[in-house]
Amino acid sequence: MELTLEHASTAEVYKLLIGCVVPRPIAWITSQNTEGVVNLAPFSFFNAVASSPPTISVSFAYNVQNQDGRKDTLANIQQTGEFVVNTATEPHEVLVNESAVNYPRERGEPHELGIETVPSSLVKPPRLALAAVALECRLEREISIGEGPGSATLVLARVLHAHIRDDLVNEHMHVDVRKLAPIGRLAGHDYCYVHDVFTLKRRSYGEHNEDT
Repeated sequence: MELTLEHASTAEVYKLLIGCVVPRPIAWITSQNTEGVVNLAPFSFFNAVASSPPTISVSFAYNVQNQDGRKDTLANIQQTGEFVVNTATEPHEVLVNESAVNYPRERGEPHELGIETVPSSLVKPPRLALAAVALECRLEREISIGEGPGSATLVLARVLHAHIRDDLVNEHMHVDVRKLAPIGRLAGHDYCYVHDVFTLKRRSYGEHNEDT
């Protein structure tokens, strides 16, 4: 297939991108509105951006189900400037999926789903008690991309504090991905596990030339 994307529909482009850009890590985000309601939702347009300053990115798609086009999480982040990225891991796959339901803004997913939260260290939104890793974040910048359905708001946020389960990280700050057991997002209703891990050492140009 050869496809010039400007000639494709928004739905076709979306299906193509989520099918090609895989697997995607999942940011299971807790946020809080000004009334104190805690929201929880998963987002897979998510990644690390920089280590100095420690920065992550999350893209929030236009929400056709809300009149203002904003997902509840984005509305909360814009109001308060704070949120927590909890890792989505086994054995919490079903809860991650259930938290994607578009609950009314006055009803918090942790309460509705019976998920325990605990206070964060530096931000007001709580983290999930079950999360193996939780990153407390502060909004740094938001970038609007397009308008209406198919558009998005890209959020860049600084990671202020990290909660990591003791058995997951060693003295060299290496995280054991096998123990972490993250889940990833694919297309449609599909997810994936990280069970098969392989190692390839990245060689320098000099090392490469020694073998040729």
